[in-house]
Amino acid sequence: MRAPTEIASPWRRYLFAAVALTLGVTAVLATALLPGSDRMPTSLRERAGSGVDGDPYPGSGSGLVAPLEAPEPSTPDLPPYYLAWTPGGLPTDFRDRARTVPGLRTTVVFAGDTRWLTRSIDAAGATIDRPKPPLAIPIDAFAVNPVEIAPFLPRGVRGEVVETLERGQGVLGTRSAVVRRLGVGGVLEFGDRSVRVGAVVPEELIGWSELLVSREVGTPLGVVDDRYLWAFPHGRPGPTAFERLVRPLVPANEPMRIEAPGESPYMRVANGVNPPIVLKQAFGEFAAAPDATDPAFFRIDPAWVDDNLVTRSVPLLGELTCHRMFMADLLRAMREVDRAGLGGSIHSTAGCFNARTVARVATNPPSFHAYGAAVDINAPENPFGTTPTMDPRVVAIFEDLGFNWGGRFLIPDGMHFEYGGGPLRDAR
Repeated sequence: MRAPTEIASPWRRYLFAAVALTLGVTAVLATALLPGSDRMPTSLRERAGSGVDGDPYPGSGSGLVAPLEAPEPSTPDLPPYYLAWTPGGLPTDFRDRARTVPGLRTTVVFAGDTRWLTRSIDAAGATIDRPKPPLAIPIDAFAVNPVEIAPFLPRGVRGEVVETLERGQGVLGTRSAVVRRLGVGGVLEFGDRSVRVGAVVPEELIGWSELLVSREVGTPLGVVDDRYLWAFPHGRPGPTAFERLVRPLVPANEPMRIEAPGESPYMRVANGVNPPIVLKQAFGEFAAAPDATDPAFFRIDPAWVDDNLVTRSVPLLGELTCHRMFMADLLRAMREVDRAGLGGSIHSTAGCFNARTVARVATNPPSFHAYGAAVDINAPENPFGTTPTMDPRVVAIFEDLGFNWGGRFLIPDGMHFEYGGGPLRDAR
């Protein structure tokens, strides 16, 4: 088996810089606690809050991370692998069958599920995050076979990552380490299960996971649903030719996204949108309590709600509650729609903030709506999964301002406009 081209030196420099960044911001983040206030209406606090009285974060850690400037995603010189994913997850036999496809030289399949962090401890034994039950912190966790991922890693970090996974420890992305305020030797607790951090590497190398573990560790942790494939095919086929190799592995009516090397900054499931760790850096991390009757919905810690959500009158849409760092751009977009004389094409809104997971699936990560970082417009005419009818001039205004439009998703969501990355402005 031919190994990918060695790119050790650039990544070694990146790793040293990442470690320095982690150490440098830890002290800042440790003091970036977000105090509650009385700005939010009581009804909204009740709808979003946990119902827990008193300080939800006793002890040494707050669990609340202030929004950070979200760096632009990069497209580093990664090994030239291809990506394939389907919205509802891959079939249970996909991984085994992919290994038998003659045109695929080597493959790795990532399982991924949101797990709820109940406590974190640094290498010195100090508690960093410990939300008061029933609150917990959603973590975008993935699992792979260490041997299978090895060919996809640059040689400069390959041994470290593979050995960490084989020891039963976890790998954090550099951004995740900053948000978690943890490095090697730290411990993440998920109820009665725990994972010790054995390595910190750039997110691009581990599919933008917040936490990567081996399948042996992931299964009892609940990280079991196969989400996406990385593959080295024989030769350098185009996307259409590569899709012909993997399409027979999924049902014929299942939508599938294929990306060739270098075509996407996020080589992972749902690669067209910002992954959870980028949302956390942009809008701040919250703790929440999943609804016992429907865990796809949850109640967010009132302190995060008070400090981050604002209610404003939005042109053509009326009163909306959104994240304060999203509201400014939404107001600007709707004012431009109004000035362009397109008010007649705006008929209704289904809202902005909604504390739920993506696609209302309990093991999916929190939706952009859970952060108050997306808005749904003209929902009755643009139901999920149908051909969008949104006025293209409205779409152009939003996209010119940096929004992602759901009408371009693999399964169209024509009503949906969400944060697309880049600088944010505070609407307070």
